[in-house]
Amino acid sequence: MLTAQTEQNQRVAASDAQRGMPYFCPSCREQVILKRGTRMMAHFAHRPNSNCRPFSESESQKHLTGKWQLAAYFGRKHVELEPYLQLLAQRPDLLVKREAHQLAVEYQCSPISAGKLRQRNQGYHAYGLEVIWILGEAYLQTITSVRHAEKWLQYSDKLGWYLIFWETRQQCLIVWHHLTIDGLGGLQGWARTSTGNQVGKRTPKTLASVQKLIQRRIQMGLHYKNAKWLKLQQFCYEHQRLLQAIPPVCYQFTNAEPLVCESPIIWAALMTVLLSEVPVGSLIRQLDLEKWAAKISTLFDGAQLIQCTTQQLANSWGRQLQRYADLLEQHGILKELAKKSWQLIASPY
Repeated sequence: MLTAQTEQNQRVAASDAQRGMPYFCPSCREQVILKRGTRMMAHFAHRPNSNCRPFSESESQKHLTGKWQLAAYFGRKHVELEPYLQLLAQRPDLLVKREAHQLAVEYQCSPISAGKLRQRNQGYHAYGLEVIWILGEAYLQTITSVRHAEKWLQYSDKLGWYLIFWETRQQCLIVWHHLTIDGLGGLQGWARTSTGNQVGKRTPKTLASVQKLIQRRIQMGLHYKNAKWLKLQQFCYEHQRLLQAIPPVCYQFTNAEPLVCESPIIWAALMTVLLSEVPVGSLIRQLDLEKWAAKISTLFDGAQLIQCTTQQLANSWGRQLQRYADLLEQHGILKELAKKSWQLIASPY
């Protein structure tokens, strides 16, 4: 931790602390050790076998450095470092105060379970605090899919689906924004830094290469009797279809919402399996699409989007289904009759 208290309960930053003076944890009141050297960020640490819960997690030098840099980024006069919230027995890395608004900032460098993350969020919200999770630079290398990003993904009208990182070497925020899922299930979108740079997050693959890779996944999954692929094939059998026989239109279902931990092409293929059972000329309503999506949802691992509200998730599913219907319209399979209702005018197979 970057701060501790004196015997007079005054908060002192480790960089300003005096060697030989006693300092205490603001949470458990145990005496802590000042660690400061030429190769490490100055900080306080508990003695071995400490029972302090809020400060029990060991901190890397990158975590300590990142917290200090973030305090400078938000403006130190507006930031309280590591405040202990006694009612919650929690302490955010930073508490940013601007006028009547307070924001808890968590700088996360190490792994954390979804359950613990959800618990922390609930605590902050019960306290009336907004919370933002900023990821350490190690996550920049490891987050490539919904499975990796699901706990951290947030949504706003301005940024779409987004993630926030802090890069200690460049001392800047990196925001991945307007994130969608490509045909193979990878994250794609834009990356913008607080220094003003913006680049594409991922280079799209050609349609031919995507088709080849999807078919390869299916073949290998079925050959090695992988439970997931066998379950998907069984669903297709029950509806007189083959998983391998994906309609060409489905290969163009990309830029999807990050709602399932699987290729959106496979999701669209199973939706189309159910659509194909409807006679040409039939009326298709939004409710039908919702029922089909709910039916196939048991075949996929849904994303644990724990940073989002129920309404944000409902809106995301609405956009996903609308995009699917729009794609079928563009290929002459559906014809829009009225808002959220269509006529099936051609077989998708």
